[in-house]
Amino acid sequence: MQKERRAEIQWLRALAACEVVLCHSFLLMKHISSDTSLPEWYRPFSAIGVELFFVVSGYVICMRVSESEKAWPFLRSRILRLYPMYWVFTSLAVLAFVLNPAWRLHNFDPDLVSLARSYLIWPQMGFPILGVGWTLEHEMIFYVAVAAMLLTLGASTPARLTLAWMLAALGAAGIVLGGIPNPKIAGAPGAGSYAVLNHLFSPFMFAFGFGWLMRVLESMKPVERSLNAFPFAAFALAALWFAPDWGIQPFYRISIAALIFTAFIACRRLFTDNALNRLVWLLGDASFSIYLSHWFVLSAGGKLLGHLHVSPSYEVPIRVIGIVLSIAIGVAVFILVEKPLDRRLRRRTAPALPASKPATGKPAVSAF
Repeated sequence: MQKERRAEIQWLRALAACEVVLCHSFLLMKHISSDTSLPEWYRPFSAIGVELFFVVSGYVICMRVSESEKAWPFLRSRILRLYPMYWVFTSLAVLAFVLNPAWRLHNFDPDLVSLARSYLIWPQMGFPILGVGWTLEHEMIFYVAVAAMLLTLGASTPARLTLAWMLAALGAAGIVLGGIPNPKIAGAPGAGSYAVLNHLFSPFMFAFGFGWLMRVLESMKPVERSLNAFPFAAFALAALWFAPDWGIQPFYRISIAALIFTAFIACRRLFTDNALNRLVWLLGDASFSIYLSHWFVLSAGGKLLGHLHVSPSYEVPIRVIGIVLSIAIGVAVFILVEKPLDRRLRRRTAPALPASKPATGKPAVSAF
């Protein structure tokens, strides 16, 4: 199993998580101001940390998968990585609703079907109980695609290239044909099957595919890189050419995330061991906990500020303090909950190692 961990990837993970917190900082203002939006120039890029997470995920999962990897062990490791912490925060959302039905995330309906789909991270036409979990639905689709590759083609370089091109084709179809969830048909007959197809043929597959392809191309010579990147680029150009108006925005957002990712990868030698990099490394490790917990912190903070009738003129310090507090609480959750839980789960599921090769206890590389 590939254990490589790199400083620039940690920077990207930290950047993506912090940007999402910044995007959702409107929750701090919603009870004290009628205008909660961020500056107009920033709105087209708001929550671009999600696309960046997806690109990073494609790269690090390709980095993690070895040629001897099998489909089920890979999928099981991904389930153990995502589900336990996601269940913790989904359960907190359910508990909040039980304590006060007005405290519901994205106005979810507490029926058994919604509960089951949310806890299983099953694709839905609306938001799951824990709203930020919609991104994990796309993650799981990507993981299933990787598992299918391992099951049928293996993990050779040709197999990896095939998967990259397939993800590009799915992303192109999503941009041209449409792939935006429509909550209005969430309860309609056949909506469950449509949701799976909607996630499969999604523009976000481009983001996963780009990160995956970047990792595959790293070991090739320049000419080989150009030849093997051409099919992916052809799908991207075709998508841009045929895209309807709504499809242009997700394409550009993914392109910007890809450019940010490429810039960090190209500058990887600049990330030396110093105090700043060690702090960012911690934030990168804690990015999943920050992502899952920040909505609770910001929402609770906004309700408290509304109760105290704080003046909206303090918007800038309120947002800064709220963002820093959300990140700090996310780091605390990582240290106190996620890290011990992940270590215990890996200890229980790890295969026995020879006495001469003890386990290092280091976590496998992950997008979160």
